[in-house]
Amino acid sequence: MLLDKISYFYFPVLTTYVMLPNHYLELKPSWRVTLTHRLSESMGAIIYLLILALLKDYGHGEPQEDIDECSKNSVICVDNSSCYKSKDGYSCGCNTGFDDFTGATRQCMDIDECVRLPEICGKWRTCLNKVGSYLCQCPDGFRNSSDRKTPCVDINECNAGGVCGNEGICHNLIGSYWCQCSAGFTNFGKNQTKCVELNCDQYETQPGQTLPGFDSLLSLLRNNCLVLNNSTLSGPTRPLPTGDVLLTLLVNTTDVNQLDLQSNGHRSSSEVTKLLRTIEISLRLIAPLLTENVIRIVTNHTEVKIVVRRDKTPKGPVSLTNENTQLDTTWETVVGDYLKYPGFAFVVLLSYKNLDSLKDNNSRQNLQLMSSALTVSVSNSNTTNLPQPINLTFNHLQSSDVDPTCVYWSDENGPGVWSGRGCTSVMSNSTHTVCSCNHLSTFALMEGIHQEKLSLVMLVGVFVALTCVSLSLITTLWCRFVSRKRRGGNRQQQDVQLHRK
Repeated sequence: MLLDKISYFYFPVLTTYVMLPNHYLELKPSWRVTLTHRLSESMGAIIYLLILALLKDYGHGEPQEDIDECSKNSVICVDNSSCYKSKDGYSCGCNTGFDDFTGATRQCMDIDECVRLPEICGKWRTCLNKVGSYLCQCPDGFRNSSDRKTPCVDINECNAGGVCGNEGICHNLIGSYWCQCSAGFTNFGKNQTKCVELNCDQYETQPGQTLPGFDSLLSLLRNNCLVLNNSTLSGPTRPLPTGDVLLTLLVNTTDVNQLDLQSNGHRSSSEVTKLLRTIEISLRLIAPLLTENVIRIVTNHTEVKIVVRRDKTPKGPVSLTNENTQLDTTWETVVGDYLKYPGFAFVVLLSYKNLDSLKDNNSRQNLQLMSSALTVSVSNSNTTNLPQPINLTFNHLQSSDVDPTCVYWSDENGPGVWSGRGCTSVMSNSTHTVCSCNHLSTFALMEGIHQEKLSLVMLVGVFVALTCVSLSLITTLWCRFVSRKRRGGNRQQQDVQLHRK
């Protein structure tokens, strides 16, 4: 290959040197000097070119195949960087979210986008830096795209139908909203809940219609109810009455009435019914106004525990426990129809420690209490036939081997009696009993109801027996009357026949 290059590029020069001796002497002296100088330069160039050719062909050898350094060596670049092939070799560059702060691609470190770009998530945002990336965390009432790397924007909650209920007007705010309720409806001061109907007439007092101490409490409840129902005065920042003070007044008033029942003997069933009804309607107004999600008050004669949830859809089991009883149910039972869910739910367990006083002195029942009585109340207004029964665990006041009966206070067919309808005993021993009930009311354990049921059965049996005896006697007398009548007719016919003869 080298000889081919020499013969191609340098053959004319070599020919000149070979033919030069024959004609050199024939040239003029000045021409001979010029030619000698030119030939010297040509020979130097020829020698230089020969050296380059030798270095290229023999010093470096034949042309070699290009090597991809990026694929041959996986650790050719530092961490958090990538290798890029180029014409002259390769180069290293930091990945997205990283930068070479040394300026020599010796160390690719994470970029804190939250510091470098403070407004990257928008005005209503919380920027969270991650290794090689970032996230925009939006507060309640705002949203961003699914990749969570876009600015947070306000959500117009009013676009969702029924957010304030059928009787509420939705007003959108930056990051929030509030519901303006029509007259006669309220959201109990929780401006982001549905408007529900509230009847304030049930808290109206009449002379002689309430128990001692409840007049002032009901009057206060009625005033608060009227304020809640006056939607034109309610706004997103208007303070509403708290339920904590109202609950304390209710417990103290209940204590006074229990002491009064204990000191003055047993009251009538109608008074017992009036007490329990007043407590239940008071709890339904007080519970939504509580400032805490869990509240418990214990006095000498009353114990109450209330749990409030303000989630969008509370689900799962819920359990409330006090000194002598335990309630087990579910939030599905507490809420009821989720289509009518106002945005909050509550469950109440109120226990009476002087339950002996709640027996009726004029009642035909002769029952002995075996536990404390307790009132169960929930935000669901339809509690007469629950889709799932609740479980109540009663501690016996005294250890006993007598099987107790699960009862509730019923005022459907009269002033009020203890009844076992809708409640069954799931498990019982000498210290406690578990009852299952498909409705809500005031519950307790009783003994002696079996004997009462037995007496009732005996009375029915005696009545049936007396009825049968009476029917038998009437039948016998009727048969004798018919028999005598027939005998009298035969004798007259015989007398007529003898007379004819």
